[in-house]
Amino acid sequence: MAARFLQPAGRGRAAWLSGGCAGRAGAPRLVLGIETSCDDTGAAVLDEAGTVLGEALRSQKDVHLKTGGIIPHVAQQLHRENIQQVVKEALRASGVPVNELAAIATTVKPGLALSLEVGLQYSLQLVDRYQKPFIPIHHMEAHALTIRLTEQVEFPFLVLLLSGGHCILAVARGVSDFLLLGQSIDIAPGDMLDKVVSGGVASNQYIRKGLQTLANANGFAFLCPPPRLCTDNGVMIAWNGIERLLAGCGILYSTDGIRYEPKAPLGIDISKRVEEDSIKVPRLKKTQQPAC
Repeated sequence: MAARFLQPAGRGRAAWLSGGCAGRAGAPRLVLGIETSCDDTGAAVLDEAGTVLGEALRSQKDVHLKTGGIIPHVAQQLHRENIQQVVKEALRASGVPVNELAAIATTVKPGLALSLEVGLQYSLQLVDRYQKPFIPIHHMEAHALTIRLTEQVEFPFLVLLLSGGHCILAVARGVSDFLLLGQSIDIAPGDMLDKVVSGGVASNQYIRKGLQTLANANGFAFLCPPPRLCTDNGVMIAWNGIERLLAGCGILYSTDGIRYEPKAPLGIDISKRVEEDSIKVPRLKKTQQPAC
């Protein structure tokens, strides 16, 4: 049953795509990704093989620790102070001028309204100045698909996103096709099959170790992006832009009416149907049984 959800991990999605694109005429397309959904200002340039050509990140953590939490207008001001330099650093590291980009991808939902506004406004200025296609990105979709950058994972697969006390369980059926199975604020997400774990808290090694132990005991594949890609960053946004570029979906050639959305659900919510079906599953083993 697990094989229905997940192909075995291979050389990594980047190498897989690179091999699959061999012989294609023309240079690979490049995407600039920009992230400002909360308190991290990130930017990165990736090619369609998943190669990270350049990236930069500014964290506001130290500032917000002093105030005991994120203050939206403070986060907005810090984004404004950082975004131009962050984007310049990512572009400089990549050696790619803006006019050679195939598109610009930016987080537009969900997140803090004042933070999202900064990223969107700056991105639209670049789009207008250089006449580039714009790819609006759903922040949680980007987290969910980051695993396809580092591992050879085919659709569909089961996704567990952890952020603070908020858990989201969904099936990723395509680049922009998700089924929301359930979510909770303070209740364990429950039994599941193959797991792809992403989101800020997933960088916690204790959680990773626990999920790996559970997966090993029950014969499931467990895949998780490297810790640095589990927190908010520009790489995951650029990668989601690449995925959409390759799939030919969600690419805007006119940005009239585009707005940020502080609240945006992940995919189609079928959680009520899941609850009504009341599917019985065997209890999962917590540890591996010793060999006889």
